[in-house]
Amino acid sequence: MQRLHSSTIPRILQLLVLLLIGKVIVATWISYRDYMPPDFESVFLDGREGDFWQGYHRAFYVHIISGPISLLLGMLLVSQQFRQHWPKWHRSLGRMQVACVLLVVTPSGLWMAKSAAFGPVAGAGFAALALATGLTVALGWRAAVQRRFEVHRRWMLRCFVLLCSAVVIRINGGMGSVLGIEAEWYYVQSAWTSWIVPWFALEVLEIVRSRRAVRLWKVT
Repeated sequence: MQRLHSSTIPRILQLLVLLLIGKVIVATWISYRDYMPPDFESVFLDGREGDFWQGYHRAFYVHIISGPISLLLGMLLVSQQFRQHWPKWHRSLGRMQVACVLLVVTPSGLWMAKSAAFGPVAGAGFAALALATGLTVALGWRAAVQRRFEVHRRWMLRCFVLLCSAVVIRINGGMGSVLGIEAEWYYVQSAWTSWIVPWFALEVLEIVRSRRAVRLWKVT
């Protein structure tokens, strides 16, 4: 019973997370109707008439297309089953992911951060997120080239968690709506907590996993 409990619960949680990510991706695709042509009364573009066509639109359109692609690729690439059964596809899609994040997601995120709503503190949060995402994927790629595959796994998992900030920030926004919070500080904290909190949680889980692996190794 204990073995069933310890193996089933993580799988259920993993499935729920994947379903949530999938829901956000589909919701993003559906929201394209508000952006093409741009509807400045929609939630994300509200109040952006002034700077939208001053260069922001280029980064915006690139980002909303590349973001879901990188999330889809990330879900495949962090799957151990996918890596074991289709190693060639893992390598090919991994190269695509590195290029997508480094050349598209990160630069467009940095550009959009300059015009973040509610000022420079929120913008700094999104800029730090973009830089951290680019750094993790670059270090993950470097580790793979050097054939340090466990280091590669950890860096790419961090990158995926950072990409999932798009999911977390929507959950954060939904909680704010339920609680009736419309204050500026709530949006500003989302720009930081949407990626710092999940990253911290991942590091804690990795520490726990490493200690458990060491204990099993000592027993055997």
